[in-house]
Amino acid sequence: MALYATERIDDAVSLTRSLLFPFDAGLWARLAVVVFVLGFGSGGNVTSLGSNTPSASSSAGSATPATDVTVDPGSVSIASEVVAVLVAIAVVLAVLWLVLAWLGASLEFVFVEGLSRRSIAIRQGLGRHWGRGLRLFGFRLAVLAVSLALLGTATLALFWGPITTALGGGSVAVSETRIFVGVATLLFVGAVVGLPAIAVHWLTTQLVVPVMLARDSGVLTAWRALLGAIRTQWKQFGAYLLVAIGLRIATSIAAGIVLAIVGVVLAIPFLIVGLLLGLGAITSGTITAPLAVGIALLAVAFVLVLALVSAVVHVPIESFHRYFALLIVGDFESDFDVLGEIRPPLTDDIEP
Repeated sequence: MALYATERIDDAVSLTRSLLFPFDAGLWARLAVVVFVLGFGSGGNVTSLGSNTPSASSSAGSATPATDVTVDPGSVSIASEVVAVLVAIAVVLAVLWLVLAWLGASLEFVFVEGLSRRSIAIRQGLGRHWGRGLRLFGFRLAVLAVSLALLGTATLALFWGPITTALGGGSVAVSETRIFVGVATLLFVGAVVGLPAIAVHWLTTQLVVPVMLARDSGVLTAWRALLGAIRTQWKQFGAYLLVAIGLRIATSIAAGIVLAIVGVVLAIPFLIVGLLLGLGAITSGTITAPLAVGIALLAVAFVLVLALVSAVVHVPIESFHRYFALLIVGDFESDFDVLGEIRPPLTDDIEP
């Protein structure tokens, strides 16, 4: 039995090559902006453990007495101005994240549409797809909220006593055993909750977004349609998952090597300027406010330049992965296809 996933790798490479070459600086720049934004846009109550942990006085036969980590919230004093500044920063960051997350959700459709049309129009695309982006953003936010709620519930269940004591201003003593058990349990719960959430997010982005675009439907309707196709072609879907994960690992390693080399090269001029500023401070014997601001701006500039270079490096990578997904989802069901005339035909006899 031929599989979609094995045949569509070469087709995805061909589509990516025909999109990006001959080189068009404007197209690459717009794709880099899209890829850059998409990069942003993600037990029982055991509170008796601490009180049941034997101490040195109650367990004379114990070779190593239990050690408690004691925290006294009442001894910590934070000025109201500092609290206000921290709250303001948190609010600004939260609003910025929400805006970028909505923008990224809308650009998912702009990206898919651009790959099918072989041209990207960001402003016009956002005007057409802001509603779909809002629905996708709401779905992603709901998945995140459920995951955080489950993780938060687990945290409260594990540390209800210490948390309530700390909120009441009392001194909290938590044994090392309890900390170890609590952290290990939270890591396990995080994996159990986080991995399915990541899978849902990834499959929604790769396979459900094109279904929403092709059928002009909402997220849940598109998910139901996709699941119906997967039930009848589960072997093809399983092959897609294996191949897609393998390709993602391979391209991530390749991109990491390229970015590591580029990062070292880019760091040289920034380090030279930074060393000159540092030598100036050593010579003068004073670190002035302008000098500190200059060093901070230099670090920010390096991070931004590296992020932009990373976006350019990932343009062909993300285009390839998305073409691969668009080919597969269109093979599942012709109604899911958004590629139209540029879709290469299947050359093998494919069975569900």
